[in-house]
Amino acid sequence: MKTMKKNVKHLLLPPYIIKGLREIPWIKSSGQSGADDEIIELVADDLLLITYGTRGSTPFSGPECLRYGGNTTSYQVYSPKMPDNFLYLGDGGSGILEINQSVVKKCFAQGINIFTAPHEKVHQIIEQIINTYTHYHYDHLHTGAPLAGLFHANAVRKLIIGAWNPRSMFQNVFKRPIFPRDFNEMQASYSFYDIKDVRSSVLAFLPNGDVRELGISEFNSLLQQNSPQIKHKKISYYLCECLIVKCFPTDHPDPCTSYRYENYDENNHIVSCMTFMTDHDIRDTDYRENYFKAQVVGCDAIYIDGQYQDSNYIPGFGHGRVEMIGAMARDLKLPNVAIGHHDPTREDKQVDAMIELAKQANKGGEIESRIFGASDRMMLFVPSPARGRKGIVIGRMDFTVVGHIPSDTGPSSEVKGNYGCRDLTTCYQLQDHTKEAKSL
Repeated sequence: MKTMKKNVKHLLLPPYIIKGLREIPWIKSSGQSGADDEIIELVADDLLLITYGTRGSTPFSGPECLRYGGNTTSYQVYSPKMPDNFLYLGDGGSGILEINQSVVKKCFAQGINIFTAPHEKVHQIIEQIINTYTHYHYDHLHTGAPLAGLFHANAVRKLIIGAWNPRSMFQNVFKRPIFPRDFNEMQASYSFYDIKDVRSSVLAFLPNGDVRELGISEFNSLLQQNSPQIKHKKISYYLCECLIVKCFPTDHPDPCTSYRYENYDENNHIVSCMTFMTDHDIRDTDYRENYFKAQVVGCDAIYIDGQYQDSNYIPGFGHGRVEMIGAMARDLKLPNVAIGHHDPTREDKQVDAMIELAKQANKGGEIESRIFGASDRMMLFVPSPARGRKGIVIGRMDFTVVGHIPSDTGPSSEVKGNYGCRDLTTCYQLQDHTKEAKSL
């Protein structure tokens, strides 16, 4: 088991995620919380997905959406095997401001101003953002990334990855007079990678922080070798040292990509895996189609778009139906399914009802899938099998409206949870659904 002792001071994760990891009984940690010597022991093949925004179409706020949140799509993938000062993000909806704030605060707490400090000093905390994009609709790009300080700091390099010319998409976002800065003023800190063919592309996130694209045929040939290596810039990396990302085109009015994140062991077997599939109009033929099955089967957890139910489904809008998702999870034996991209006008209790519809459609299979609603700031943690555990840990904010209190401005709600000093760690709750492998 390749254990990595991570100094919390250098982890590009929000405080409530770090606190949650420390509270998992089978994760070792040392040092006092918040101290310079605070250490968390992680394993190379541990895999975390954090959803900072799970709302579709437009940001939305109010007491009726406290539990699921109101930010639009953005997420983070964390792998201990990747460089500590690299930040791996997906999409750039309003949720991206959450991780942006966390990283900027971490820098300032160590006396580093990301806008004025020398580059080498900034790089002690954050050197590069690698930001993959499913697509470029307003709720996935315009409402978040252009407003995040990290995307304006010249000291922080940005690698933007996506299909259909991501450079032109960013040029269109940062443009006067609809935005106060023109892209020409900041382009020196940006580079772009245009995925050639989504259906046949595999991205290898390398241990030095670089990204290498392979064709699916080339990647499958690697899997037939003993101790396969991926060569990039005259350096070779073992497959088991890399985080592998497989692409899949989803059904959406404009082209959109799903990403599947995989860790492999020395014998070329997948040991941890998650898929992020948003903005996909799931069809009853999908789970009999090989390309779709290759993207979701065998995953420890998937995030999937479930904005509609059968009764209000709108064909052609490119969003999924919860009943179809439940049936798909049943037939493909998916263990954990997070349903997101919630309609912006849908209240928490209405999302709850939709999740129940998915659960009902899931009944009757060989296994009963764990189906739940995705929420802002949710963590899905798949531990490495080397830990001797199987399953996932789910972390999320525990906000509950417990009663109404009078107010001079009208009715308001008393909320369970503590926003004091903006300390969100006080109401972050974990659900450990893992079991010891030997007991399975």
